[in-house]
Amino acid sequence: MIGETPQPEPHTFLRNKLAFSAADLTQLETGRIIVKLPKTSETREVAAFAITRLDVPGEFFIDRVRDIVKFKTGDNVLQIGKFSNPPRIEDLAGLTLDQPDIEALRRCRVKSCELKMSAAFIERLQAIDWSRPDHDKQVTVFVRAMLLEHVRTYLKSGNVGLGTYEDKSHALGIAEEVSALLKPASYMYGYLPEFQRYLEGYPLSRPGSSARYEDFLYWSKEDFGLKPVISLTHVTIYRPSADRESDAIIASKGIYASHYFEASLGLTAFIKSRMSQPSRSYLIYVNRSRTDALRGLFAGFKRSMIGGRLRAGAEKNMEMIKQKLEAQHEKTMSDSITK
Repeated sequence: MIGETPQPEPHTFLRNKLAFSAADLTQLETGRIIVKLPKTSETREVAAFAITRLDVPGEFFIDRVRDIVKFKTGDNVLQIGKFSNPPRIEDLAGLTLDQPDIEALRRCRVKSCELKMSAAFIERLQAIDWSRPDHDKQVTVFVRAMLLEHVRTYLKSGNVGLGTYEDKSHALGIAEEVSALLKPASYMYGYLPEFQRYLEGYPLSRPGSSARYEDFLYWSKEDFGLKPVISLTHVTIYRPSADRESDAIIASKGIYASHYFEASLGLTAFIKSRMSQPSRSYLIYVNRSRTDALRGLFAGFKRSMIGGRLRAGAEKNMEMIKQKLEAQHEKTMSDSITK
């Protein structure tokens, strides 16, 4: 895009922005996964940066991301589904609730609820007849309908339609939290201003005419520790030019989470180094999350624990993606030769 600052070569960026040492860069070129935990100015925010070589073509990688259900398959992903266009209640048919969440919803009141919800949805919960033997089914239907309404409102109004969590003594505006994570940070490689504007202004804004982008939403139930987290995620695949060899940046914007996360943003970059011979491709993953666990007296202690889990989780997920995609690509190439 005219007027934009060209992105530096990966090694230059890694040295200047994340203090990668010569040893780090050597390990990267041997196929190792390097993880850093950048400092954040907000006490409730944690961030992780991970990078590895990924020896597959860019189009192959993007095709796999589009099939998000298979792409995210792993031990910690308990249930997942991709929304249709337009979204339908049938898209959530595979979502079930665990008994602890059902019991938590029975006790749920405004300013006192274990699941993240708005006051309007908490009040609507009171219509459920908990004395009926099928109340579990009623609650599941209610949560599916709540998630669908959340998605439809977001698709119509964007971030401003995300509403407010009123499950705690303090109300939390989701749009403000998401907007804060969309602000650039020094460790966000390839995060161009036009892409930021698109994510902030969705669905009304659009990138420049030369950009290629596509969007979809999915829901998931994932194991993050003591409680499974039900979440909604908006994925945007963005390429600054129409060139099939263009780098790709993929944003995963969290628009709802039932536990822990007040807001989250993932950025995955598939990039090529054009200075190396032969040209090498890399996968970068950045995660920024704001969590309610980092409130209160023991926030500092919890930060060190969360940081350790974040580092281990980022490395494990990158290793899984690298192994799976490189094996799939090798099989695809082998099959094409034998045909």
